[in-house]
Amino acid sequence: MLALRALPSPALASRAAGRQHRRSARAAAPPRCSAEGQEAGTSGRERDAVAPAELPPPPKQMPFGAIAALAAVGVADTAYLSAVKLLQLSPACPLAGGCADVLTSEYATLWGVAPLALVGLGAYLGMGALAFAGWRQQRQAAAASSGSAAEDDPAGSPLRTAVLAGGLAMASTSAVLLYILFSQFPGELCPWCLGSAALSFSIAALAASGFRARDLAEAAAPGAGVVAATLLLISSGTGLVGGSAFASGGYDLDYALPTVTTQSPPKAVQLAQRLRDSGARMYGAFWCSHCYDQKQAFGAEAMAAFPYVECYPEGLHKDTKMAAVCQEAPGGLTGFPTWVMPDGEQLVGEQTFEQLEAALAKAAAAPAAATAS
Repeated sequence: MLALRALPSPALASRAAGRQHRRSARAAAPPRCSAEGQEAGTSGRERDAVAPAELPPPPKQMPFGAIAALAAVGVADTAYLSAVKLLQLSPACPLAGGCADVLTSEYATLWGVAPLALVGLGAYLGMGALAFAGWRQQRQAAAASSGSAAEDDPAGSPLRTAVLAGGLAMASTSAVLLYILFSQFPGELCPWCLGSAALSFSIAALAASGFRARDLAEAAAPGAGVVAATLLLISSGTGLVGGSAFASGGYDLDYALPTVTTQSPPKAVQLAQRLRDSGARMYGAFWCSHCYDQKQAFGAEAMAAFPYVECYPEGLHKDTKMAAVCQEAPGGLTGFPTWVMPDGEQLVGEQTFEQLEAALAKAAAAPAAATAS
C-alpha cells in the first residue's frame, strides 16, 4: 500500500514563503556603511561607540636654526664696527661714503659712554646663544620622541619666549636708529646701519612665526611692554628724549675737559697749525668720547694749536643749551665732533689726517677756481 506524504496546510505554507522572501531581500540589498566605514550589520556596541574628542593643533615649531644664522651675521657686522671704534679706524663704507659721519656721531653711543656697536655685539651674541640652545633642544627632543612636534618644541618653552622678547627689543632698537638716520642725516646712506636693521627685523619676524596666532595674542601685552621699554631706553640713551645733544633734564655733569695723554705723531702739530690758520674749527663737547678720541689722535703736543671749540663750557645740567658760538656754527651742528672747514664744508665725526688734508686742499682750491671762472 502506498504511503501518502502529508501536505502542508495553507497557513504553514504562507509563513514559510514569507521567511524565504525576507532572506532573499536581505541577500540582494547592498550593504549600508556606518560612520566608521563598517557595514550596518556590526554589533550595536560598535555602532554606538562615541568618537574621540578633537585634539588641539600641535604648537608651531620655532625656526631656531635660521635665527641663529642671522645672529651670526649680526655678530660679524657689529664685531667689525666695534673693532673700528676701539682701534680708532675709519669704517669702510660700501655703496656710499657717508656712513663714517653716522657711525662716529654723538648718536653712535648711549649716554655718550657705551658705543652702540658694542651693545649690538652683545645683543647678537645673546640672541645667537639662545637660538643655538633652542636648536639643540629641538634636536635632542626630536631624537627622543621620534620627531613629534608636540614634544620637541613645547609652546611654553622659556627659550621660545626669550627669543621672541629679544627679537622685539632688537627690532625696536633698530626702529629708533633708523629714525635717527633718516631725520638727523638726511641724504646719507649707512649700509652697516641698514644691514643691522634688516637682521633685527628678520629675527623678530622669525621668532613671531614660531607661535600660533592665539599664543601671539596672549603675548601681546608683555610684548608691548618690551617694545615700550626699549624705545624709551634707546631714545633716552641717544639723546632723542628731551632734545638732541643730550641736553635733557636727566644729566648733571660739571665741566671737566679730559687730558690728552698720547704723543703727537710727526705731522700732527703742523696739521693742527694749518687747520687753525685756515679758519677750520672742530666743535665738540667735553663729555663726547669721539671728540676725545680725535684729540688723542693728534696728541698732547698738538693741543696748543688744535682748533677746538667747546660747546658746553658750563657743564651739562638741566635745560643746558649749547654755547652761542656753537649755535651759530655754519650749517648748524647735528653731532659731535663736527669739523667746519674754511669753505663751509662740514665733516661730522672723527677724521683721519688724510681726510682733513684733503678737505683743506679742496677749500684752498675753491677761491682759485672761482677767480679763474
